[in-house]
Amino acid sequence: MSTLRVDTIANTAGVTNNRVLQIQSTQVSTRTSQTTTTSVLAEITGMSVSITPLFSNSKILLQAQWMGEFGGGMDPYNSMFSFKRNDTYLGSPDEGDSRLYGIMPPAINLTGNEASTPELSFLMYMDTPSTTSAITYKLSIVGNGGTVYNNRTVTDGNTVGYERGMSMITATEIAQ
Repeated sequence: MSTLRVDTIANTAGVTNNRVLQIQSTQVSTRTSQTTTTSVLAEITGMSVSITPLFSNSKILLQAQWMGEFGGGMDPYNSMFSFKRNDTYLGSPDEGDSRLYGIMPPAINLTGNEASTPELSFLMYMDTPSTTSAITYKLSIVGNGGTVYNNRTVTDGNTVGYERGMSMITATEIAQ
């Protein structure tokens, strides 16, 4: 008796379109805080993922979920999340003008700085990097400046009412 083992079966052209080729992800549970500057794109601590595309015409589906809270003057209703590919901003145009730019704002649970009610954001973006070199994608935020608390509320008490959570960033290569 013989056994046939293969890693991949592809059509005669080599690859089937719209097929997932690989998934890379980073899950972050570490509780951190970071200071941001008004209208300056800041990378969220720990929220990066690296991927090396197998084909130069592949698309990369980016997904991120973030849990945390804003404090120290930063307002969730004046903030936008986006991605960076290495050092290239991805998202809506108009970077550098006085408007906020990005892909998705955070969901606001409560207006005002209660220090115990987290915000969240989920965003997706389809990138066409046109390379087979290693890429690092980073979750980024821009807003009116202040402190961002990641995976925790502003007051990080060890009791009911002070939520802690996790964030994640994923890059999925899709054959074209």
